[in-house]
Amino acid sequence: MSTAATETLRLPSIAFKSPLLRAASDEKLIALTRSGRDDAFETLVERYRPRLLGFCQHMLRSREDAEDVLQEVYVAALRAMRADDRPIQAKPWLYKIARNRSLNHLRRRSDVAVESMDAFEHRGAASSALEAVAGRERLREIVADVHDLPESQRTALILREFDALSYVEIADAMETTVPAVKSLLVRARIGLAAAAEARADAAAQAVAAGAATA
Repeated sequence: MSTAATETLRLPSIAFKSPLLRAASDEKLIALTRSGRDDAFETLVERYRPRLLGFCQHMLRSREDAEDVLQEVYVAALRAMRADDRPIQAKPWLYKIARNRSLNHLRRRSDVAVESMDAFEHRGAASSALEAVAGRERLREIVADVHDLPESQRTALILREFDALSYVEIADAMETTVPAVKSLLVRARIGLAAAAEARADAAAQAVAAGAATA
């Protein structure tokens, strides 16, 4: 994010926050933010940061790019939140901003980002070194399959399976309809199943070829 952008609208600095703010609803935090309470916006940011960062990283395949885009999301969210008093459903609204900013970043980027697995490493430890290696390999295959999906299918799948958004929230975030979201998810799952089946067939053929030459 450019220096000019941060000078135009500075994000509040992180400070100690009241436990009451952490327990407040999204709607209350938005109202307080609009009234000038920077600590309320900080609390909202902290509430959604891990999930938004993971989503941006899924989209961009780069932790560093995801961090940069997330700062743009915060600035855009704060500016929009204080621009008017329209009702906001925080979770789908923030995901919508994150998706749009990520897509803008992808359009600007000319080089290929290095795929990062950091967002997935915390998802369970295997009981042995062998199982851990096999588990990481399966995970890499799944992540690669997800990234090979068309953007709209990939986004819907990530929001549903990784971030547990409802169909309505996904529709709001993607600016589409619930039936369209369900259709995207069906096609995404069919695509993943087809990729897994093709990989299994290829492995079986390799084993058969090895046995034939033994």
